[in-house]
Amino acid sequence: MYHFAAVALLGLALFKLVDMLEDLVPGLTRFHTFVTFVLAIAATVAADYSMFRGFHIQLRETWMGTWGTGLIVGGTTSAWRAAFHWLGSSEGEEPDVRHPQQDRPRIAA
Repeated sequence: MYHFAAVALLGLALFKLVDMLEDLVPGLTRFHTFVTFVLAIAATVAADYSMFRGFHIQLRETWMGTWGTGLIVGGTTSAWRAAFHWLGSSEGEEPDVRHPQQDRPRIAA
């Protein structure tokens, strides 16, 4: 049970970290999902944390557990975004709404 809570709280921390990075570098909003999953996998690999190891689930290779946990942590950020949106916070809105794009002329192909 503690491992589930750890993954959920890592997802919350990652959600706020990506939010802060998007505020500092508005161009990152275009790569929101990619940045989220890269940071999630990097954090779990750096911490060598595997939720599967905590639940005594055997995987073929040990690296699969840490990378899989990173994907799960990245996925929980969507749940946090939905929860904040449901509670009425502006933090739960879509990245395009929080960071409006500059008006650029559309080019027809």
